[in-house]
Amino acid sequence: MRKYLLIFSVLFLGAISAGAQNFDRGYDKVPSSPFIAKGTWMAGGTLSYSQHVNEGHSILLINDINSKGYNFSINPKVLYMVKDNLGVGLKFSYDRGMLDLATANLSVAGVEMSAKDCYQINHKYSVHAVGRAYIPFANIRRFALFADVLLGGSFKQGKSFNAGAEYIYGTYQQSATLELAANPGIMVFLSNNLSMECNVGLFGVSYGWNNQVTNQVSTGGSDVTSAGFMVNLLSIGVGLSYYFL
Repeated sequence: MRKYLLIFSVLFLGAISAGAQNFDRGYDKVPSSPFIAKGTWMAGGTLSYSQHVNEGHSILLINDINSKGYNFSINPKVLYMVKDNLGVGLKFSYDRGMLDLATANLSVAGVEMSAKDCYQINHKYSVHAVGRAYIPFANIRRFALFADVLLGGSFKQGKSFNAGAEYIYGTYQQSATLELAANPGIMVFLSNNLSMECNVGLFGVSYGWNNQVTNQVSTGGSDVTSAGFMVNLLSIGVGLSYYFL
């Protein structure tokens, strides 16, 4: 009986081994044509604008909010495919924001605080070199994964003041940041040339410094270094891109 069991086990393991050798998962298959061919140009980006006006509004513990403000952002990008499914290019960004707070009251456990006549405005310029690799799904031509690697920096200026206290305080600041980031994403072609993209921040290393002057007398500064490897849901971006030769 043991002899038959041994023979059966050897034959069974041999069959499994032979099947595993002949099974092809398709990882080494190359699509018949590239997803994005060499020599193709891509131009795209994102544009967003939002504004708010609060009159006697309340949010959780903050009451009687009277404020107005806006945020504006434009992010154009251009790529050139130096190889099939591999492109390099530049990405530019301009961001601007303003907040004019007339009044706001905070009440926590019988302790009340208030703010009034506060104003802040800032804008930021950014430029990054971009390298992008497309990861197609076999011969599917409609959508694919991609991975962006960005290297560059930004420069930001802003000013704020508080006129609600006994004295008026005003601060002007400048800051700059150098960064390296990796942003994977997915894209889908809406037509032969137009695509929609969605990406999310995954990895980033940055170094930044900030200088400020208060009331044109007091000065201060700071610098920050950060590194992270995690999905940043706050950095999800959606945009349109156009491909042409």
